[in-house]
Amino acid sequence: MKHLFYAALALAFAGLALAAYAHTPLTSSQPAAGSTVAPPVKEIVLEFGGDVRLTALALADANGKQKKVADVPTEIAKKFTLAVRDELAPGGYVATWRAVGADTHVVTGEIKFSVAAPRSH
Repeated sequence: MKHLFYAALALAFAGLALAAYAHTPLTSSQPAAGSTVAPPVKEIVLEFGGDVRLTALALADANGKQKKVADVPTEIAKKFTLAVRDELAPGGYVATWRAVGADTHVVTGEIKFSVAAPRSH
């Protein structure tokens, strides 16, 4: 009876661990969330904890004006690099993304960052 209890307890903990890791998280980005970067910003890099299909990426300035970025790739991967096609003036920006993990769960997020004014020499 004691062995059955411990086996059930182990299965319960295993189930909780799997549930906690069911979604594929964004593990890093460039620019990093909350960072201030020097111009020019030529690309946005998103890296996930596992393979995902990136389904959307939008970039907007602090006034909500959309900036042009490269089309979202169709392949499944852990890391995506998308070119920023507009010049980003100094100020705040938010990159909003959406992806579907291998577990079919949709994950979304946003990365807020700032572009610093160019330094004069």
